[in-house]
Amino acid sequence: MDIRQRLLAAFDLEHKDHLAAIRNALRDAEATGDAPDLVDIHRRAHSLKGAARAVDLPEVEAISHRLEAAFIAVQKGEIPLDPASVGVVRRSLDAIEDLVAWSLQGGDPVETAGVLADLDALAAGRSGGSVPAPSPAARAAVRRPPAQRDRAADADSAALVRIAAQGLERLSETASALLPEVEAQAGLGEQLRTMRREWRALDRAWRHLRVQIGRGVRADAGAGADALADALPSALDGRGALPALMAFERRFRALGGALDSAHRSHDRLLWSMRRWGGGLQQDMRRLRMLPAENQLSGLGRMVRDISRAEGKEVEVDVRGLEVEADRTVLQRLKDPILHIARNAISHGIETPAERLALGKRPAARVTIAASVEGARLRLRIEDDGRGLDRAAILRKAAERGLIDAADLSAGAEMPQERLTEFLFHPGFSTAAQTTELAGRGMGLAIARREVERLQGNLTIADRADGGTAVTIEVPLSLLSQRLVFVLVQDQTLAIPSADVVRLRTASAQSLFSGTGTPMTRIGEEEIPVTSLAALLGMEAPVVPSAERGLSLVVVRAGDRRLALAVDRFVATRETVVTAAEETGLDSGRYLGTVLMDDGGPALVLNIPGLMPLPGSTLPAPARPAEEATPARAHILVVDDSITTRTLEKSILEAHGYRVTLCVDGREALERLSEGMEVGLIISDVEMPRMDGFALLQAVKADKRLEEIPVILVTSRASDEDRERGLRLGADAYIVKTRFDQNELLAGIRRLL
Repeated sequence: MDIRQRLLAAFDLEHKDHLAAIRNALRDAEATGDAPDLVDIHRRAHSLKGAARAVDLPEVEAISHRLEAAFIAVQKGEIPLDPASVGVVRRSLDAIEDLVAWSLQGGDPVETAGVLADLDALAAGRSGGSVPAPSPAARAAVRRPPAQRDRAADADSAALVRIAAQGLERLSETASALLPEVEAQAGLGEQLRTMRREWRALDRAWRHLRVQIGRGVRADAGAGADALADALPSALDGRGALPALMAFERRFRALGGALDSAHRSHDRLLWSMRRWGGGLQQDMRRLRMLPAENQLSGLGRMVRDISRAEGKEVEVDVRGLEVEADRTVLQRLKDPILHIARNAISHGIETPAERLALGKRPAARVTIAASVEGARLRLRIEDDGRGLDRAAILRKAAERGLIDAADLSAGAEMPQERLTEFLFHPGFSTAAQTTELAGRGMGLAIARREVERLQGNLTIADRADGGTAVTIEVPLSLLSQRLVFVLVQDQTLAIPSADVVRLRTASAQSLFSGTGTPMTRIGEEEIPVTSLAALLGMEAPVVPSAERGLSLVVVRAGDRRLALAVDRFVATRETVVTAAEETGLDSGRYLGTVLMDDGGPALVLNIPGLMPLPGSTLPAPARPAEEATPARAHILVVDDSITTRTLEKSILEAHGYRVTLCVDGREALERLSEGMEVGLIISDVEMPRMDGFALLQAVKADKRLEEIPVILVTSRASDEDRERGLRLGADAYIVKTRFDQNELLAGIRRLL
């Protein structure tokens, strides 16, 4: 995907966020009679205009510019925000939405003349002024279909071909089946190496014998010479013996040459198979990858429909759908997400009356956020309802015989991980009555089973601010996974690399004790240590003897980390995992199996399922030296526009800088106050909560931060704004009429 496509994808998400916020503000104002936050609405219209300019959508820029002007007039009292004005604004927002969809997907051209005329009439009729007419470029862009625009921007863009999903699946399976076959060839190479070593040993022995034969040595048997040494000279007396030996040597040498040639050919072919087989695998993976929005875009509407059926009011915030995952994975996640949403609406979210009585907003909030961490897709579904009813869960668990009276009485001390496990038992429900949506106790059980079939896991926890958070983690693709193979008591086990934070070695003395638990320090984080053998129930010491080195695999499950001691690291390999369900394994401990080079299976561990409960005691420790990380210039980019952030991050990382992103000045200042060290700050000016001028002022007023160079990159081009920025201490002020990366990079090089 080229930079323009990436920016368009980012803008697609950003414009939806801005449109939703403006629509919600107008709707709330109509419902309550209170004035909307006009400053925020104006800021969003301004951000839309700047982002549209960055991705070269002049027609969207033209409408956004008029909307911005209209909201300025409303703020000044020149235009009343009456139903007629709101109607014009809503039609303008719809036109922007249609234009972006048209630009991305094609279809019939969008006619914007009527919307522009309405906005001009609104401004002229109410304020006596006028808004500038659309530029010739904007008018031409409106008349030109997307296909022509695409050809103008990228004349050699590839054509799209529609293929049957079933055919793609079969092709994917074939590509996946090639992987173990390619790796099996590595075993054949090892056999060839062994044969070559054996041949060399024979060659050395033959050379020794040939010297003895040539000299006609007859060793005395009593002196301990080999009987063969006595027999060989006698054998040479027979007719034809010498030519036979010479023929043997020629064949022996030819065999050695053939072995060398076969080994070289095999190495060359294996390299080629790995290269092209790996390329085919990666191409197939890319073909199957789709933005999450492709499959999950309708979740918001579905959740709102479910809530209305229950007589509850829910606002749905769906984020991160620009991330990409395997089409099959996304399809199979829809049902688990809906089961979780139904469960949240039925059990966790209160009615509007109940929420008002509790001092909450009448409308509950459900957030569905998608993200990618390593090679895993993470979905987090949160609600701000009543949260987990610990007492009701414990009572139901006691009724079903899952806990005894002692556990029930001590239920307040039960770890949350154990408490939430009850919710996944089939038929377990705390609902007082059964409805169409809940009460049968099957939703969460079905959701977890489907997630486990996807070789992932599902957890439930209370939110710090009230409500419940459900987290789903699954591989981005089922086509193959990268695994880290380790040896534990002569058994080869595999760990998904997505669950591995890092591999390291340490001495047992270097560990240290933290409240009775062995710990190791990595960077600034203290991580508990145990042996993988102990977690799997094998009879092995948790920590090897003090004189032995430790091979540690640092793994993660959610926000928790654990260092697993293993006998040794074996290899890292991309391969296909056969699901635990197909092999009868405990899916709580194992994701499945993979075939090794010798044809035998290796177990693939389910790290979150193996992770011990918090507070578990582990044996005696020490402490390793901290690892130094290579230093790169660290730049903090602060901008509320995801499009601009994406653009700047891409440019800076392509030129070797390390980049941290913040969405506004307050977040940036908080990160800096926490001790984050940066070499330079690039900030927008117009942002929510804290704008760029306020951030600049705060940085320059702090003795610890005042030496950090600050570059303001903004669309505010007036001399007044430029002088204000420089007066507050900005080291450079760049106007982003059309983003000039050379000017930005030159400024960075000058200041760093």
